[in-house]
Amino acid sequence: MSKKFIITEEERNNIKSLYNVREQFDMETIIQGLMKKLENNFEDDETSIDSSENQQSQESDDLTNISEKGQKLLNNSTFQNKLDEISKSINIDKNSIIKLMNHESKLDPKIKNSIGCVGLIQFCPDSKGGTTKTIGNKIYNLNELQNDLDKQMDAIKEFWDTGYKSGKIKEPKDLYIYNFFPIAAGKSDNFVLQSSGLSAQKVATSNPIFNKTLGKPRNTPLTVGDLENYYKKTGMV
Repeated sequence: MSKKFIITEEERNNIKSLYNVREQFDMETIIQGLMKKLENNFEDDETSIDSSENQQSQESDDLTNISEKGQKLLNNSTFQNKLDEISKSINIDKNSIIKLMNHESKLDPKIKNSIGCVGLIQFCPDSKGGTTKTIGNKIYNLNELQNDLDKQMDAIKEFWDTGYKSGKIKEPKDLYIYNFFPIAAGKSDNFVLQSSGLSAQKVATSNPIFNKTLGKPRNTPLTVGDLENYYKKTGMV
C-alpha cells in the first residue's frame, strides 16, 4: 500500500503565496478549483460540464492531434513570439508547451468551462463565481485574459516562472504536474495527490480520465507516478 501524504503547513503557505490567498479564504475552495480546472477536457457523465464544451478525448495528445482552430493559433505571430519568450524563460521546449496547451484547451485561448476557468492552460477564478485570477502580486480579469491573447500569454509566463524559479519545473513532466497540482511538482513518485481538506479519492473521482486511461478503478488515489504514466500514455512525454 502506498504511503499517503498530507500537505505541510509550509506547502499550504506556498499555495497562499502563489495565488495570493487571503487568510479568510476557504483553502478547500482554492484546491478544488485547481482540481476542477481540467474538467472541461474530461468526457464523463457525472461532470457538470455542458456537452457542447471542448472535452478531452482518448486520442493521443501528441502534435498530430491538432484541431483546425489550434493550427490557426500556431500560425499566429503573437502566440509564437510569446511562446518563444515562455520557452526560454522556463527552459522547456516549445513542443512540450504546445502539447500541454492542446491537452488543456485544444489550443483555444477563448475557451471557458462551467466553473469559469479560461484560456490555454485554464486559469480558474480566485473564488467560486469570481471573475479575477491572482498570479503573484497581480490581479487579472479573466474576461480580459480570455479575449486578449497577448495578456494571457504574459500571465502564463508569470505563473510558470514562479514554478521554475522555485525549482519545481525542470522538465516537461514537471511543468504538466505543476500546471495540474502545483504542490505535487518535484515530489517523489509515490506522493499522493490530496490535502487536509480534499481527500485522495475526491481528487481521483473529480478527474476520472487519469485512472480510466491507466486502467484503474475510478476512485484509486492518484500519485505523481500515475500522472507521469498518464502523460507518457497520451503522448505528452
